[in-house]
Amino acid sequence: MMRKRNGQKGEGRVGLMVAVIVVGVAIFLGMKIIPVRISAYEFRDTLREEARYAAVRNSDKAVAKRILDKAEELEIPLKAKDLRLKRTQSEMIITASYEQPVDLKVTTYVYRFDATERAPLF
Repeated sequence: MMRKRNGQKGEGRVGLMVAVIVVGVAIFLGMKIIPVRISAYEFRDTLREEARYAAVRNSDKAVAKRILDKAEELEIPLKAKDLRLKRTQSEMIITASYEQPVDLKVTTYVYRFDATERAPLF
């Protein structure tokens, strides 16, 4: 014998719509934020690499130019004043920081990047 369901008509559709909206919002946020994060990770790798090879590259100006060029390639809003290179007797220290606004239609998320890479000079 089948039981009659009272008051449950359409509840499955509402749940499905909520789930679709949540998934849609997650996909939208992912498409906006993930590329910014990937660029930041790639940029951090560039900083690390430049710090490591600074011993064979005597010109800090050339190092800074390569870093700024990479930032431009990755569409990172790094300004020359936000990039600091310090060469001591024993190590190279590279510090970079920037803020990148991400438009999320209803608000703006500001991704803050601040990295310091150190590498010994041989």
